[in-house]
Amino acid sequence: MKRLLPILFLFSTSFLAAQEDLYPHPELDWFTIETQHFLVHYHNGAERSAREIAQIAEEIYRPITQLYQHEPDQKVSFVVIDYDDYSNGAAYFYDNKIEIWAPALDFDLRGTHPWLRDVVTHEFTHIVQIQTAMKLGRKFPAIYLQWLGYEAERRTDVLYGYPNIIVSYPLSAFVVPSWFAEGVAQYNHPDLTYDYWDSHRDMILRMYMLDGNPLTWDQMAVFGKTSLGNESSYNAGFSIVHYIVETYGVEKLDAISRALSSLPRVTVDGAIEAVLGKSGEELYEEWKKVKTEHYRASTSHLAAKRVEGSLIEEEGFGNSYPVFSPDGKSIAYVSNKGEDYFSLSSVYRYDRATKTSTRLKKGVRSTVSFSPDGRFLYYSKASRDNPHWSTLSDLYRYDLEKEDEERLTHGWRAWNPRLSADGTKIVFVTGSDGTANIGVASADGKNFVRLTHFKDGEQVYTPSWSPDGTMIAFGYSDGHKQSVALMASDGSGLKTLTANSDARNPVFSTDGQSLYYASDESGIFNIYRQDLQGGSRRQLTNVLGGTFMPAVNSDGDLAFAFYTSSGYKLAFLEKPTPLVETTQPVLPPVTLSERSAGTANTGQPESGVAPSKPYRNVFSSLSIIPLLRVDNYNPGNKGIDIIRPGIYFASSDMLNKLSLFGSAAINRKLERDLFFIFEYRDAIPLLYQLGIEPVMTLELYNISRKTDVTFDLFTDRQHFLSTDVTYNLLEFDFTLRQKVISEENELKLAYTLSKYNADVGSFLIPSVGVSPGFRNEYLIGNTFSAHLRHESIHPTVDRDINPVGRTVSLRYTFESDKFNPESEYEIENGVLVPQYTNPQFQRLEAAWNEHLALPFKRHTLTLSVRRNTSFNRGIDDFFDFYIGGFTGMRGYPFYALGGSEVATASLNYRFPIMTGINTRFLQFYFTKLYGSVFGDMGEAWRGSAPPLKDWKTDAGFELRLEAFSFYQYPTRIFFSGAYGFNQFTKTFSNTPVSYGKEWRFYLGVLFGFELSQSRRMFEKTF
Repeated sequence: MKRLLPILFLFSTSFLAAQEDLYPHPELDWFTIETQHFLVHYHNGAERSAREIAQIAEEIYRPITQLYQHEPDQKVSFVVIDYDDYSNGAAYFYDNKIEIWAPALDFDLRGTHPWLRDVVTHEFTHIVQIQTAMKLGRKFPAIYLQWLGYEAERRTDVLYGYPNIIVSYPLSAFVVPSWFAEGVAQYNHPDLTYDYWDSHRDMILRMYMLDGNPLTWDQMAVFGKTSLGNESSYNAGFSIVHYIVETYGVEKLDAISRALSSLPRVTVDGAIEAVLGKSGEELYEEWKKVKTEHYRASTSHLAAKRVEGSLIEEEGFGNSYPVFSPDGKSIAYVSNKGEDYFSLSSVYRYDRATKTSTRLKKGVRSTVSFSPDGRFLYYSKASRDNPHWSTLSDLYRYDLEKEDEERLTHGWRAWNPRLSADGTKIVFVTGSDGTANIGVASADGKNFVRLTHFKDGEQVYTPSWSPDGTMIAFGYSDGHKQSVALMASDGSGLKTLTANSDARNPVFSTDGQSLYYASDESGIFNIYRQDLQGGSRRQLTNVLGGTFMPAVNSDGDLAFAFYTSSGYKLAFLEKPTPLVETTQPVLPPVTLSERSAGTANTGQPESGVAPSKPYRNVFSSLSIIPLLRVDNYNPGNKGIDIIRPGIYFASSDMLNKLSLFGSAAINRKLERDLFFIFEYRDAIPLLYQLGIEPVMTLELYNISRKTDVTFDLFTDRQHFLSTDVTYNLLEFDFTLRQKVISEENELKLAYTLSKYNADVGSFLIPSVGVSPGFRNEYLIGNTFSAHLRHESIHPTVDRDINPVGRTVSLRYTFESDKFNPESEYEIENGVLVPQYTNPQFQRLEAAWNEHLALPFKRHTLTLSVRRNTSFNRGIDDFFDFYIGGFTGMRGYPFYALGGSEVATASLNYRFPIMTGINTRFLQFYFTKLYGSVFGDMGEAWRGSAPPLKDWKTDAGFELRLEAFSFYQYPTRIFFSGAYGFNQFTKTFSNTPVSYGKEWRFYLGVLFGFELSQSRRMFEKTF
């Protein structure tokens, strides 16, 4: 009676994913501001942002809820976060919760808007609109269909086989495509123009349409693309929503949302047809035609007048912040070429003579500047290298001669630095509580001085020095758009130089007489030069897309970022001649005076906002996810007995300090799968005082399976008897998890108490009578473990289906058990007393997966090794390791290869078959298909290791299909087959069993592809 497999552990991972952030921040004190409709929770240092959010939320509540004729059924909680240099918002529409990161968004693909008004309105619109589209209400997010199939087990000492089919698929209770969700959230309300169709958005869509390569109707419905691709879904959605409102009326947004709530509806197409009388594809083609014709007409006058320069960096979609070296021979810049996201940019140096680029340092996404002698580059980087694992930006210096990086500051929250021309000072942006200011320090990162003292949400951007060091130019905003601002190097004399346009990225000419910057005054961003003495302004570029971030050398040459339909490139323009004529606007200029009142930052929040109180736990409503599981684990179960209905349930407090998650599933024979997980993410007494801030988890599992057994018993003669046996596992797990050394490493310390018992039913003994049932508690396990896991998988759009990088796992276990496998008892004082042995042993498990990128694009080679050892070689085979089946050598059944010692080595070559499927069928959207071929070599043994020539080998294939369901749920489908080359026979309980020389097949439909990382989820033992 060997093993039970609680596959519910694996199913639970998708719900636990939101709790994987291992940075709990117990050092913070939290407070709450309560208003009529909202609770605003904030930590110390973020009160200004919280009070402004409370005021904004009440202002927008009525317009948004009236537009969609829906009000949330309880107060919506805002959680204000300002411990990271990160900007975003997130709406948890099933929990009535919104998270707001206080730092203002400064994103290459969007214009500048009043951040808190923009993000609060956007996320609250998500809450209201998506709740309007829900099919089953707020407490029932989905229904899960699950199917478990098992190997046909051959061993008589093992109850049932190991899984070879694992399917967990959600039927979503909301169906809202990404373009519609984000489009209506950005549009929010016709009277709330806190976000609007600005020059950046127009630039992105304009270039897509003019080049004839916009996202398709299906592509823009899901995320999972690059930074540019995902933002393009936002952008196209915003434009289509505008088109729906302008063409059919704003009330159609509510009507489409309500049409999506129909139970049978699995795509947006039917909802659009029901409301607008045309299919989604027809609406898309209609919109695309209108926009294409508009852009062709509005840009026709540029055809003969374009001044664009020549591209010097075409790779990547995020090339930015060029700067000339002091000798003019090279240009340093930041680029994400070869990467899928802006955040993965690196510093490069372009040699103007050879026209080649060299990468200098990874992980940089900021302005860069040379030291006067050209030896050093200064920039900023964000890291978690600080006491509480916050993501904070600091200043760095890179030595070009030694190729070595030096960190200059710690925890300054400093970004976008520029070095003065004499090399003595650094100017940079620093901020907190949603406000940014200009700071200055010595070139060695000392003597910090804040030059500006904004405190009401104002923003500053990309400061730069005048050549003589007496002036600083920078971008400034207190609402919509940026203006070019100028002040003395001591912070006095602040003034703005531009108006009625978005002007940004100012830099001085090398003689200090002029200022270069990017402006959208014609409707398209171009580079301008302004005379600081006379005030005259001349346009230097004339492009179809947009130009940004100018750099100028002593000869008057320009380098700049140049936007095309495939992103930002780097361009060079030699001694540009100012344009004689001013180009006619593509878009009418929009100024703050033309917009409705209140669109700028509110400044100091009104005193009418209620005073704050210390935070008390506010829990989300209990989410209930019904599930229907088909589980033929017990071959004796037939018909309805293989159906195991149940539920998942989950809730957490608004700060995720406390969370509950559990499941219950049971079939007609009362076989059950139960688990309950409690997670605590706050200060743990004593540990916190020692500077240790782990996440604590308490888990409880109870699993049962039934079977019939037959045995022989001699009384007056030999009798063959039968009865039923119910096997039960009751397990309690206590774990502490924390990142160590770096964010790539996680240490998990755990204690497990497990009790295994068999409830034997009553049976009739001929000539004796009925023997009553009894319980045999055959294992009481006490396990202490330490698990160190390193994961450095490179973040790419193919990370899940085709990873590149490394995972390393090292696990030490000490077990001290009470074990009675043969049900041996003695009678003491008339009572049966089990006779336990007390095995104590230590085990070590190590695994290494190295995913290597090959020279062929998207082809990878994975080398995997696994070695497990038990230091006590004489332990019962109940505690064996196994290396076959779904998570091991797939050419052999799971229980075919077991022992106290195991070792495997695998080689897997993975390659793309189709990387742009982009096809929808019903609720499925298929994106890419990969194939792989693999070979394994391994063995399990007791005692001395067998010679390598006797080790088992197999080879096989796998197909991986990446898809999304209902626009939001990742759906990963994989099918594999493997052939075991070695045929061998083993004897178990005096019964020989043969393995090998056969094909074995496996199927999975889950949220991710990698099962090997979840091996221990399966390996619970009966």
